[in-house]
Amino acid sequence: MIQKLRRKFIFILMSVVTLILLAVFVSMLLSTSSNTQRMSETMLQQALKMQSPLQSLRPPQVEDGRNPVGAVSPGTRMPIMVAEIGADGTISFLTNQLYFIEEDEAKSAVRAAMNAEEGSGILQNYELRFQKSDDGVRIALADISMERAMLRSLIINSLMIGGAALAVFFFVSIFLSRWAVRPVELAWKKQRQFVADASHELKTPLTVILSNAEMLSADGTFTDEKKSRRMGHIRAEAARMKKLIDDLLTLAKTDSTKGTMVRERVDFSFLITSTVLTFEPIVFDDRKKLTYEVQDKIFVAGDAQRLQQLLSILLDNAVKYCPSGGLITINLKEIDKKNALLSVFNDGEPIPKEEIPRIFQRFYRIDKSRSTHGSFGLGLAIAKSIVREHGGKIWVESDDENGNSFFVALPLC
Repeated sequence: MIQKLRRKFIFILMSVVTLILLAVFVSMLLSTSSNTQRMSETMLQQALKMQSPLQSLRPPQVEDGRNPVGAVSPGTRMPIMVAEIGADGTISFLTNQLYFIEEDEAKSAVRAAMNAEEGSGILQNYELRFQKSDDGVRIALADISMERAMLRSLIINSLMIGGAALAVFFFVSIFLSRWAVRPVELAWKKQRQFVADASHELKTPLTVILSNAEMLSADGTFTDEKKSRRMGHIRAEAARMKKLIDDLLTLAKTDSTKGTMVRERVDFSFLITSTVLTFEPIVFDDRKKLTYEVQDKIFVAGDAQRLQQLLSILLDNAVKYCPSGGLITINLKEIDKKNALLSVFNDGEPIPKEEIPRIFQRFYRIDKSRSTHGSFGLGLAIAKSIVREHGGKIWVESDDENGNSFFVALPLC
């Protein structure tokens, strides 16, 4: 539970930081893109109002390492070209700072801008932004390759900085999660210790009560029927309380020894068969039917005693909630080369769909009618902890027409 709480804390922190960085990045990108576009459009509008002499479409010739007068160096920001369309459709250039574009390509770009329905826009094939004059006689075009390169550079730098910031904050969030969850962890440890100590202390007096009650019942001290019945109630309730304490001790032991279980090669097929055989008389006495199909030689790595406890819990649960004359079915098989699947099915009242996610919680029972079997709601919680110890998965499926099926998937040895 503590590990889940820490992971949830880290996830929330990282999500908040990621959203903040993403919002800053998007707003910065949109702002930069909007500013460069507005500046480009402003320069195009100014260029349409100017009357500049015709400049060469070819790159200016450099003499003695100096640019000629009127030439624009490659580093000029947002080079612009202004073209004028004559009455006969001829294209003449008033200003050309796009030194890298050929004359034919420049005329082709102007024609593409002329054919555009909008008064301004972008020619994707040429990486040029155009602006038409009000009378449609002049067209100004600006190079946007520098603008796009700047935006790409901004995106790359932002991603690098953001990734580095997220990595740093991830390690910071790990430290913060340990610090924030520390009080909860201490309280959880104290609670587990209290449950273990209380259960251990209660076990001894209950054992004494049970043994004395059995001795008094056996030697015939109470001949009166009413007193004998009361003594039977004492024995039954003491035994029920002893089972609760044993379950609490099991859960406390599971919590305190998590990750320290001794693993060995266990013949899961033999374990299931032997457990089923011990339940056959109980099922027969309750007038219920039991069938099983177990694939041979399925081995898992784990604790044989804990796995047998898991099987006993599932079979006991099936027997309890299977009606008289109902069917209980156990199956074990390999579902692939890495996992084995155990299924325990029983006829009976189906578990409501909304209750299935909570069926493995401690002390959880669906309703009072299901508590008539003397259950405290700890059996399935213990089963889940055992399966988790063995690196497996347990779940339940309910069929409105047939009954309930519990499934356990365990890794093969």
